[in-house]
Amino acid sequence: MEIKEKRKSFGLKKILPVLAALVFCLCLAGCGEKYLEYTITVAGEATASGTITFLDYSINVYQDLASNPCGDCEDQPVHLYVGADAEETAQAISDAIERADDLWEVESCEDGVVVLREKTAGSIEEIPTVTAPEGLTLTASVSGREVTLFAGESESSSDEDADDEVEYPEDPQRLAAVYGPSYELLTMLGVEDKIVVRADVQTADFPWAEQVFSRISEVPMLNNVHTSVNFEELMTYDPDIVYTFPRENELTQLKKAGVAALAGETSETLDGVKEQVRNYAATLGEDAEVRAEEYCTYFDEKLAMVREITDEIPEEEKPTVYYAGVDILTTYGKYSDLIEVIEAAGGVAVSADLEAGNRSQINYEQLMTWNPDVIFIDHGGMNDGETVEELKEELMSNTVYASLTAVQNGEIYVSPSGVFYWDMGIQKILLVMYMAQTLHPDEFADLDMEQEVMTFYETFFGYDLSRDEAYRILNRLSPE
Repeated sequence: MEIKEKRKSFGLKKILPVLAALVFCLCLAGCGEKYLEYTITVAGEATASGTITFLDYSINVYQDLASNPCGDCEDQPVHLYVGADAEETAQAISDAIERADDLWEVESCEDGVVVLREKTAGSIEEIPTVTAPEGLTLTASVSGREVTLFAGESESSSDEDADDEVEYPEDPQRLAAVYGPSYELLTMLGVEDKIVVRADVQTADFPWAEQVFSRISEVPMLNNVHTSVNFEELMTYDPDIVYTFPRENELTQLKKAGVAALAGETSETLDGVKEQVRNYAATLGEDAEVRAEEYCTYFDEKLAMVREITDEIPEEEKPTVYYAGVDILTTYGKYSDLIEVIEAAGGVAVSADLEAGNRSQINYEQLMTWNPDVIFIDHGGMNDGETVEELKEELMSNTVYASLTAVQNGEIYVSPSGVFYWDMGIQKILLVMYMAQTLHPDEFADLDMEQEVMTFYETFFGYDLSRDEAYRILNRLSPE
């Protein structure tokens, strides 16, 4: 028994030094690793649009609300606008890190200085350069241990060399229709067969798109494009040209990947609709350009027809008009072409002086002050199952708005939806005609809107609508 105990003791004496050495080596390998702190100091004020980049993150700086494709919608990435100061920019950087919640955590954010700390010691090996639009300066520094820091002070992200732009291929065969109106636009230009990927929104709320467009149900789609586009997924479709949103960070990614891109823009005038059509056509070749000019000629002729009548209507006889977005307190301001749509149709836009673009929030008091004669509602798509009458009744039965002139007189109308929104994209000219007839039924008694819709769909989408189908589109009803 005594011999066995001695053997155990001798064995432990031999093992303990080995264990101690092992623990010592492990400590040398990582136990003593210091946490990295990364400090970004912001100075100045953004005087131009562009992108703030730091670490592996990016923040879009838009010119104004009108240039933000998502407007003031809640579910969108962290972003800023021209005029953002150092404190606002630092807070945006902090917010972006907290949302990502991966490699870094925010230690502090105060007085334009953001201090970040890596979550796992030793996880960061190098830190990329920081960039910012004109007017803003970002200065970066590290502490804690040695890492590769590629730049300490920001470079301008808005000074782009035109020679570095990716040229459009001469004969593109693989098109990505990411921007909302791009699918209907590319179809009108005769290249639907070349679309290899599209956006979820192009069918999510538009059953007529699946009825009218021959391939849209078969084309793969990217999800949640209104907030951001999954770049890695997009690249799996090997696009020649990407028709996308005007988000600088995504455009930069495409540029770095050597992929040609065209960003859609929010129109401030009706001429902007034609400009976008021509810009798309210019990337596709002569046949598309011929189709584009056919559309622009049609657009001009129909707009002139409407204006010839509405320009003769005395100002005092034109009703005041409020155009609502997806809810009654969302509207369109002076940087949206909806103001010109209303005026061309013979109305007076109550939000004409509002410093805003598309789908901007107002308060209840502002709407009550405007007190419009007529209200149009853009209720988005059609898959919510509500009919025009149900939507009107919903608003008119709400006692909060009972004192509005439009509510008291029953002058509530819902914008039609076909293959896409009528107030966005190439069907906007149909909205001008529809609104003109709604506001001035006597002056436009001879305008056959069902026939206008039928002609438009046959001419530009190659789809032969029946009169009943045209009626259903005008009344926001799904296909039977």
